[in-house]
Amino acid sequence: MTDRPRGKNMHWAVEDLSRVMQPPVDGGSDVDWEGIRDETGWDFPADYRDFVAVYGLGAISDSIGINTPRFDGYPYGEHLLLHAGRPSEGVTLTWASNEAGDDFLWRCNGAPDQWPVIFRPRTRRGYHEYPMGMAAFLLGLVQSDIQPPLDAALTLPATYESWRGERRRLLDEAGDFEGF
Repeated sequence: MTDRPRGKNMHWAVEDLSRVMQPPVDGGSDVDWEGIRDETGWDFPADYRDFVAVYGLGAISDSIGINTPRFDGYPYGEHLLLHAGRPSEGVTLTWASNEAGDDFLWRCNGAPDQWPVIFRPRTRRGYHEYPMGMAAFLLGLVQSDIQPPLDAALTLPATYESWRGERRRLLDEAGDFEGF
């Protein structure tokens, strides 16, 4: 777990989101943002970095999986930058997807804090662009203020399960009560 930003240091949308969707006790992921920038050239929006520090790798209502860059102890092979090349103007980067295959992306134009959210449904042509950051988009989504044509329903009120919580739950369901 990581120290969570609070108050003035936390992006307003992440702070508001944490009032509507409780961060998991075992959430938060320690990402070396400077190391990633130095190694890959990618820099990320402040709201996303704060979201990852507070919620971490995991899923909203067992539906929308949030992607993060690799960090120490990263549990999966797939990660946010796995198929991403070097950053360039206009490229898109997928930061989440749901079980129906809908994607949530950024259009990486300009400074990271200016990247709009793109929703791309799997079963329909085209996409929907939202001129806001990832955390403001998620806040609108879990409050039903934003209603993209999701191919999988989002259960509300929204909950967030970290990868650690998911792993613990799956081990318990399998009868492995020793945890990890």
